[in-house]
Amino acid sequence: MATVTASKYGYVNASSELGWTTARNATTGNSIQNQSTSTNTLQVSTKYTSGSKGSEWFVSRQFLAFNVTAYQTGYTITDLKLYYLPTTSTAGSGGAGMKIALVQSTAQGNANTNLAVADFNNFDDTVDYAANDGSAGLTWRDLATLQSFDLNATAITAITGTGYLKICIMEYLYDYPDTAPTPLDYKGYANFNTVPYLSFTATATGYGNDVIGVGHSDIGEVISVASADISEVIGV
Repeated sequence: MATVTASKYGYVNASSELGWTTARNATTGNSIQNQSTSTNTLQVSTKYTSGSKGSEWFVSRQFLAFNVTAYQTGYTITDLKLYYLPTTSTAGSGGAGMKIALVQSTAQGNANTNLAVADFNNFDDTVDYAANDGSAGLTWRDLATLQSFDLNATAITAITGTGYLKICIMEYLYDYPDTAPTPLDYKGYANFNTVPYLSFTATATGYGNDVIGVGHSDIGEVISVASADISEVIGV
């Protein structure tokens, strides 16, 4: 299995006392975080509080950027997963964690640019990188053990088409469909002792079977041999 760790990661959040739409569709966030090393930090959230002193709406989204140019061409990619490490601070729907959606991010350049507050709305929620169906498999868990999300063919196409995979993770029940919440406080916390990473199978194109003595996962080493040195391989 191949693995690629996020080279840029963090959150952007926005809050408003004026209404859900003002917070959810803000063009500029209130605060950001880049490449945290914290073991317990809020990443994804939807919150609405209402009281005698007024109301507040709060939205936080996580952005992840991966440089996968080494696998952009010459490989067939399958079994693509995103791994992350949540914490037991997470709170969400039904007490089992927070339902989330994974969509296309347009932030963080070529996986080489830090987030800015202007990146809050730099995502496309019409491009899904996972099933985004509210299932248990797409829930930010209330656990302190490594978890994963299955990514879809659209995410694979982003890798083979651009060499980069940039993901925005957002809360599923209210932020993703843009539905104004009733009073609630959904939170997804992460432990960055493990930086989020991709795991996938990369099979060299045209080599579905093993070469004698060479597993298909290592065929790239043979393909990369310079023509001037191929006699060395033949003579092995």
